[in-house]
Amino acid sequence: MTRPAAEPGPSAKERLRAEALARRRALDATARARASQSIQDALLAWLAEQGLEAAPLLIYRAMNSEVDTRRILDRPHPALYAPAVREHAMTWLRVDADTSWRAGGMGVMEPANGEPWTTEAPPAVLVCPLAGFDRAGNRLGLGKGCFDRWLAAHRARLRAVVGLAFACQELPAIPAEPHDEPLDVIITEREIIECRTR
Repeated sequence: MTRPAAEPGPSAKERLRAEALARRRALDATARARASQSIQDALLAWLAEQGLEAAPLLIYRAMNSEVDTRRILDRPHPALYAPAVREHAMTWLRVDADTSWRAGGMGVMEPANGEPWTTEAPPAVLVCPLAGFDRAGNRLGLGKGCFDRWLAAHRARLRAVVGLAFACQELPAIPAEPHDEPLDVIITEREIIECRTR
């Protein structure tokens, strides 16, 4: 008598993702808000130090327990863009004080309209969320692959790829696969981690 095949268990990445997300969710609202403020301040300071304060800024709008980015999205910027996902493809639309927002497929608020960022525009800084990270710049997202697919196609037109995370989301090492796109910089409430690989 043959035994039925065992159900595959969670992969190493899935286990690490669950661990990092659990730590992120465990932060209370006050600690999350305070840390998000520090991270946004550090991002603005880093952009200024790098001479990138006027570069197009592609930045996510937070959902659930992610590092909040509202302060960045609400302040004046010469070229600020937020993502809109349509059928698993990501487009970055320009946002300003007049932008109207709508709930996207995953419940994330997205710009309803706006001029798209294109590769003909000046090179941009991409700011992305993450579930977990390591000091080599490896990033765990939510497993949908939207950022990695977009990055693979557009990285040559980016000045830097910056991940925002709470310090508790750091992991010792994340297994990297050939399609994974590493981060150049990770900003937490405690430090700025430079991990450029190019």
